[in-house]
Amino acid sequence: MILIMFKTAHYLIHFIYIFAMSSSCKHANDWYYFKLKLTSPNVEQDSNTHLDEMTWRQFIRHALKHSHGVFGEAIEFDFLNQDNGTAYVKVGYDDRDNFSSALSSYISSDELVGFPLVIHILQSTPNAASLHVEESDFIWLNNYIEIEKSDLECK
Repeated sequence: MILIMFKTAHYLIHFIYIFAMSSSCKHANDWYYFKLKLTSPNVEQDSNTHLDEMTWRQFIRHALKHSHGVFGEAIEFDFLNQDNGTAYVKVGYDDRDNFSSALSSYISSDELVGFPLVIHILQSTPNAASLHVEESDFIWLNNYIEIEKSDLECK
């Protein structure tokens, strides 16, 4: 009887260990990537306006809240890189459709920069390596891809 209990406990511990190790591994499809362009209706205003990361974050948060309420506000996103009117963002794979629909359908008010803004989704992809970037962006993209590769390895 004690031997059976010991073997059962041993298998249970082994199962817990395997489950813990497998759940700590990241998978390639955890993220979805977007290349975004934030513009106004006037091209001259675009060239004279500097858009920092905070403005980007506020725009995206407003769009998510406007389209999906509190659930939209809960969608997590991270900037891979942001340079004035163009940003590269990663979003949880399961949230990609809500994120995309919120951004595509939202036009901001004048309160962010003094005139309305709209986002254009230039690219969306499940693979960071297939993002279309300028030559000057290869450094941060390659660094990010290397970090992702090391995170995908289970230890």
